[in-house]
Amino acid sequence: MSSKYLQLACLLSLSVFVANALGRSPAEDNSTIPRTSGDSVNKLSRADWAQGEFDAGHSVFNPAEHTLNPSNVGSLGLAWTASPGGFTLYATPIVVNGRVFLGGGDGRMYAFDAATGSSLWTSKKLGQTFFVDSATFADGLVFASNIYGPLTALNATNGKVIWTSSVVTDLRAPPTALGHILYAAAFDGTLYALDTRSGSVLWSAPGGCCVFDQAPVVSDGRVFQMRTDDTLTAYDASNGTQLWTTTDFTVGTMAAVDGKLIYGSFPNVVSRDQATGSVLWTAPVFGSASSGSPAVANGLVFVETRLSDLTALDENTGKIVWTAPASSEWGPSVANGVVYASNFSGEWDAYNATDGAQLWSVISNSGCFGPCTNTIPVVSRGMLYLATGSELQAYRVTP
Repeated sequence: MSSKYLQLACLLSLSVFVANALGRSPAEDNSTIPRTSGDSVNKLSRADWAQGEFDAGHSVFNPAEHTLNPSNVGSLGLAWTASPGGFTLYATPIVVNGRVFLGGGDGRMYAFDAATGSSLWTSKKLGQTFFVDSATFADGLVFASNIYGPLTALNATNGKVIWTSSVVTDLRAPPTALGHILYAAAFDGTLYALDTRSGSVLWSAPGGCCVFDQAPVVSDGRVFQMRTDDTLTAYDASNGTQLWTTTDFTVGTMAAVDGKLIYGSFPNVVSRDQATGSVLWTAPVFGSASSGSPAVANGLVFVETRLSDLTALDENTGKIVWTAPASSEWGPSVANGVVYASNFSGEWDAYNATDGAQLWSVISNSGCFGPCTNTIPVVSRGMLYLATGSELQAYRVTP
């Protein structure tokens, strides 16, 4: 089981008790599906951070960021803060066309203006628990689930529920979107491909129990799924036909980039050929397991764990290029030559992607019971977004 779920066990018991006392949430709002044209919030651009690890391949790399860079990131200053309901935030925000979407500790989804932090909408309570995993955006919809809850699609414009899945009813890893297809791995190990607009099942593939943080990863017509029964399987993304399977395990998810599948399998970082599953290289750099995906950008792989440094590896050989003193259970992110990383202590840092030189640092949360950082840094359109403690913070370059 992922350490994230062990940390949340006590909180979950309390939240279920409170929810039962307050009563169940109201019936689903049968709002119409938003149009994919005319309303800018429904249009996805390359600069949008539309999934927890940026894209369907989970590269955690925004190649369309052109504002923040190694020369100015040291001038980042706090632009605004917002406080979603509940307590600690465990979900990474996503940013789409001027809106930030984030699941709160009170079981509601929130939308904020990305530039000002102004509240745009708050959804109804979607379950009896809270959000652990990031949301995913596609076709004008925001897809998310409470911990142990069903997959739900919300209208990105107003937060109304469009559909709630009757088959993906226990989701503990974020879904992955590509085009009009949403890939979701249920807790029991079944991998589903759903129509984003209706939630109807296009295909499903059974698998052994279980799936916690191991989100599906999609690349080059294949979808890859890791399960806690120590299996890694590749499927045809169009119909679910199994292509290959092998024995391996990672606590978190994987990155699919440049024909490679890269992930942490303690104590190694592993690179496999996407087409065959064969191992290309391994690098024994992990001091502990990591729940985050490796970030892959411009020929380098960036990883970190709670008990080892932030490490940059050569994407083709696994050779260490540089290390820096950042340690977190959650992986880093990359944009425009800058690597953003968190620390167990509550410190967030920015490093030069080329040589690991530290460029910026801030302590946003400290003195926690357990880890003070539980999410991934998000960069979009010249802004850095951090879900830290119970607060969403946004940073921009200040004069």
